[in-house]
Amino acid sequence: MDGVDPGELDQKITINRETLTDDGMGGQIVTRAAVASNVWAKARALSGGEAERFDKLNATAMVRFIIRYRDDIQHDDQIVWNGVEHNIRYIEPTSSRRLYLAIDAERGVAQ
Repeated sequence: MDGVDPGELDQKITINRETLTDDGMGGQIVTRAAVASNVWAKARALSGGEAERFDKLNATAMVRFIIRYRDDIQHDDQIVWNGVEHNIRYIEPTSSRRLYLAIDAERGVAQ
């Protein structure tokens, strides 16, 4: 995968992480905060489909994002690309010696 041309990283994504915030009444609210924003990525569609749920047709898509290597991304993080949330499903195992990181993420489904 290190054969990626840096010019192919032409899409900007944001990587969000779930955080817990006090609600002021003894409870907590789940929010998402940016771990990294304006990350350059290559986005490539892997698959897509439709499923009926609660009498509604939902479209799903799996996308592979290639970004420059970073070690702070977790499997429960979320990628936002073009305003659409993608739940991370797989992070390709690699070492810090690699230049790039491949992440597969799914759109249209719950975490």
